[in-house]
Amino acid sequence: MSTRAIHVDEFEHGGARLVDEVLGTSAAPHIVFLHGWGGSRESLRGVGVLFEHTHRVHLLDLPGFGATPAPPDDWDTAQYADLVERYILERLPGVVVLVGHSFGGRIAVRLAARRLPQVQRVVLMAVPGLPVPGSSWPRLKRRGIRSLRSILRAVRPVTGPAALDWHTRTFGSKDYLAAGALRPVFVRVVNEDLTEHARAIDCPVLLLWGADDREASPAVGSEYVRILGRRAALHVFPHKDHHLYTGTGAHLCAFKIRSWLAADAGS
Repeated sequence: MSTRAIHVDEFEHGGARLVDEVLGTSAAPHIVFLHGWGGSRESLRGVGVLFEHTHRVHLLDLPGFGATPAPPDDWDTAQYADLVERYILERLPGVVVLVGHSFGGRIAVRLAARRLPQVQRVVLMAVPGLPVPGSSWPRLKRRGIRSLRSILRAVRPVTGPAALDWHTRTFGSKDYLAAGALRPVFVRVVNEDLTEHARAIDCPVLLLWGADDREASPAVGSEYVRILGRRAALHVFPHKDHHLYTGTGAHLCAFKIRSWLAADAGS
C-alpha cells in the first residue's frame, strides 16, 4: 500500500470538466472535498492534508474555478451534482465521505439526497440553502431588491444602463460582482431552496459552523438539524466566520470530522 501518493485526474461530463488532486493512502476510504464559491482545490487543502494518512483525499476544482473552464450558462447545483456523481460512480470505488463548504455543500446536499450507496457520510460546512423561520424580513428585502432590478431592466431602453449599473454596485454581493461569466449560474445557485433535498438524506451528517458567520447564519445549521433529526450533529465554533476552515480552523474542523467518523463507525 502506497502512502502520500499524489496525482491529478481530469474528468468530463455534461459539457464541463472537474480536476481532482488526489493524495493519501491508496487502499483507504475516499474523502472528497468540495470548495465554496470563488474557491478552488486550494481552499480546503489545509483540512484535506490532515486526512492523507487515513483516507484517499480528493481536492476538487469544480467547473469554473481553479484550473477548470466555466460550465454552460444554464447550470445550477443540480448539474454540478450530476458531474460529481458520475465521477464518483466511474472513478471512486468504495466508501466515500463528502465534505462540502458553502456552495460545495449545496452540491453535497443534492448528492446525499440521491442516496448513492458509496456516499455513506456527509460533512456540511457553513452551507446555505434553507429558509430560516423568523427570517421573513431578509426574504422580503431580497424580493424587493429583485423586483427593483426587474423594473430597471424593463426601462433600460429608455433610461440607459446607468440605473441598472447603480443597482448592481449597490446591492450586488462581493461574489456576485466577481462572478463574471458565471453570474447567471451564481444567481440560480443563491436562490435555490434545498429543503426537499435535505429531507431526502438518510446518511449521517455532520454540520460545522462558525458562530460569527454572516453569510450563512448558524440558525441555518439548526434548521438542517431540525429537518435531519437524529441523522445530524451540529458543532458551532466560537469566533469563526463563514470561512471557518482557515488558520487554526483547519485543525479544529479536521479534529471534529475525525472524531465524528470514529464515533459513527463505532456506533
